[in-house]
Amino acid sequence: MFNAVVLAGSSKPELLAEMQGVSNKAFILLKEEPLLSYVLRALQDVPTLDKIIVVGPTADLELLRDSECLTFEIVGQQESLLANLAAAFKTMDPEELCLVVTADIPLLTADTVEKFLSLCVPHEADFYYPILSRETCIEKYPENIRTYVRLKEGQVTGGNAVLIKPGWYLQNQDRLELFISYRKKPLQLFRIFPLVLIMKYLLRILSVRDLENYLSNLLGFNVKAVLCDCIELGIDVDKISDLELVRKIMQD
Repeated sequence: MFNAVVLAGSSKPELLAEMQGVSNKAFILLKEEPLLSYVLRALQDVPTLDKIIVVGPTADLELLRDSECLTFEIVGQQESLLANLAAAFKTMDPEELCLVVTADIPLLTADTVEKFLSLCVPHEADFYYPILSRETCIEKYPENIRTYVRLKEGQVTGGNAVLIKPGWYLQNQDRLELFISYRKKPLQLFRIFPLVLIMKYLLRILSVRDLENYLSNLLGFNVKAVLCDCIELGIDVDKISDLELVRKIMQD
């Protein structure tokens, strides 16, 4: 069994949320329901998930839980994304892997979550991150605009979920600040990479394994990239075109 954390906090004004008349992106309405509700319903249907914690505005989350009969625990939002994760992780077993997802992936399904978790078997690493190929993303949702990085395996992008050990995170929170700040700008991460990796990237021979090894050594824990076709992990709602896309998908 795994626990899950849903990140629904907002430490600063978000343009899309303001455009949609809400104070927090997680509560943007999609077919009269907040984005967050879709994520929570998917997680509740995953048999291998035990406790679900949502980090966000306490009053709004209590209202959502009561009005939609959803089951989750609430942790009040902190001053930053890193602090939000830390607040949730402090309530968990430090050595048990925990699934972390964002609140803005409304196409998430229980099957998608189960598939990602199964691809992480035997669950011996400290950190798992889903990698999606451009071909798979374009084939299913050609209108979706994402940033891709060209590796030896092809052009790839990341998903909005991780499987991670809370204990390692709590001990190394400060070291992750740079990676969190670049999470939507993968090309900028190459600024901190050694010359040999940069050269491999320019020659188009940089592999997923190269990145796994480098990050594992740099961060002092076992990193695993999970190549998968869990496209729903990659459809997040950051801008108006994303919102229009998920609305269109749900109408089809």
